[in-house]
Amino acid sequence: MLTTQQKQQFSEILDELGQTLDISETEFNAAVSSYNAVGNWLSNENSALAPYKPEILPQGSFLLGTAIKPISDKDDIDIDIVCKLTGKNPNWTQANLKKIVGDRLKENDTYKQMLDEEGRRCWTLEYRKYSQKNDQYHMDVLPAIIASGYSVLLEKAFSNMQETNVDSLAIRITDNLEKNYSYETNQDNWLKSNPFGYAKWFINQATVSTVKMFSLNEAVKPVPKYQSNKLPLQRVVQILKRHRDMMFDGDSEKPISIIITTLAAKAYKKQTNILDALIDVINEMHIHIEERYDATKGVYYKFIGNPVNSAENFADKWRENPNKQKKFYSWLETVKKDLKEATEQTGSHKIMERLSTSFGDREVKKAFSNIGDRARLLTEQGKNRFDTALGLTSMGASTIKPHNFYGSED
Repeated sequence: MLTTQQKQQFSEILDELGQTLDISETEFNAAVSSYNAVGNWLSNENSALAPYKPEILPQGSFLLGTAIKPISDKDDIDIDIVCKLTGKNPNWTQANLKKIVGDRLKENDTYKQMLDEEGRRCWTLEYRKYSQKNDQYHMDVLPAIIASGYSVLLEKAFSNMQETNVDSLAIRITDNLEKNYSYETNQDNWLKSNPFGYAKWFINQATVSTVKMFSLNEAVKPVPKYQSNKLPLQRVVQILKRHRDMMFDGDSEKPISIIITTLAAKAYKKQTNILDALIDVINEMHIHIEERYDATKGVYYKFIGNPVNSAENFADKWRENPNKQKKFYSWLETVKKDLKEATEQTGSHKIMERLSTSFGDREVKKAFSNIGDRARLLTEQGKNRFDTALGLTSMGASTIKPHNFYGSED
């Protein structure tokens, strides 16, 4: 059983680990600059889209503050953006809109070169292959239709986080698997999505009154500021996604991020200690997976509801591919075991070794090095305190004298 002080020390380790996994301010600003350039090109007066005031906004982990670096420098950071249009030509179908966005991108020599094959809902720009700036990401551009006055609704919703109605934030998107993709011109009958409503729900779940607020109002701006401070739930999600990536490197059947993020947010109980939050989340995620019965097929299936769209099942692919379900539960048991074993270690060296297996040697060593640098500075000032069981932290039971060695190697 860990003492309160030891839990605080592990929380510090996990927070620092989350920071090492986070995309850097330089990477963040490069992505923002790139997607704003895309937005400017799509909205240029020569564009067929110009009358509908195209605007680019981030969605997904980039908006939620849960993005992490890939485990390999050869892999891309995934940047998801929405190209929202205020209305459309009344004759445009989803197929028309999708093609017009793609055609406009192809009119730019640089974007034409970057364009990947057309996706189900998005156009993908591959920056790594063709960038002159060593950009290590690709960008998924989702065409979407919004109603007039949407921007005002969005700003109001994110400035008043206690407002619970998120239905007004829904957008209409293109999806080439929809039956009406090629003929339906009324966007009210197009597929509905609500990435901004989901973001508001997630940050409401994550918000702790005693912790500095992560500003969703800031994050959803076309040119947001980099936010290095994260809420405990954001760190928990980053850590879980990293563990998933390490366990399933290259496996397309790995647990998807939206399932991990949603279950973590539902299981989170507003703890400020990241270790306490992480343990509770992994022990209770399964509680929020429903068991439902399909009477027409006579089978039970798992249901993980979208909190802002009760009809959407994030685990729908589990029915098509049972391996995905098996691998999720296998991952959940593994992360429980790995965290338990890490917290049973004593001494910074052993803790670091055990965490490295689950989260990556380079990132864990960097996290410990950063903590060590801070502790050395405090030691020089005569302010450092530490718990001998861990040998880590700037807080603890006993004051130590300045020295040139940090931590315990028990």
